[in-house]
Amino acid sequence: MKEELFTLPPELISRYGTNDPFRIAGCMKNVHLKYFDAHSQKGFCTNILNNYYIFINENLSQPMKRMVCAHELGHILFHKDRLLRDESGKLRQLVEWELFDIKDSTEYEANLFAANLLINTDALKEMIYEGRDIVSIASAFDVNVNLVALKIAETRFEGVKVPFIPGQNFLGKIKDIS
Repeated sequence: MKEELFTLPPELISRYGTNDPFRIAGCMKNVHLKYFDAHSQKGFCTNILNNYYIFINENLSQPMKRMVCAHELGHILFHKDRLLRDESGKLRQLVEWELFDIKDSTEYEANLFAANLLINTDALKEMIYEGRDIVSIASAFDVNVNLVALKIAETRFEGVKVPFIPGQNFLGKIKDIS
């Protein structure tokens, strides 16, 4: 696993003074946020003329938009090669119909980047040792419980058992009630 998935989020937070993926993306020179109207697609990212675009479904709730933005930012930072034109010159894009497929390493890395950006490790550790349950922790960070479970599993806090491991496509299957 790429060490940068753990080290880059704190560096970005320090550099930009926030863990807000919208503000971080907005500060990056060649990253642009766009919104689109869709029924089930949550988001995608692409590269057009060396500019990276994050497209987010405007019908999602704000917490879901935030998770999608962080996830897509992870793709841009870690999977630029997958966003280049293919051999025929066709634009490639990473499309999220079923976000957070943990069987695909590219999606798993984008999920882990999002978890490390949106969930502060020290605050999470404190909540765990206070005995808070995963639902209240997720609520405190305004993220889905599966993102918290992923962060706990990958951080490997000593003596902490993960209450459950997120299933494949966990966020894609969540009904976003805005």
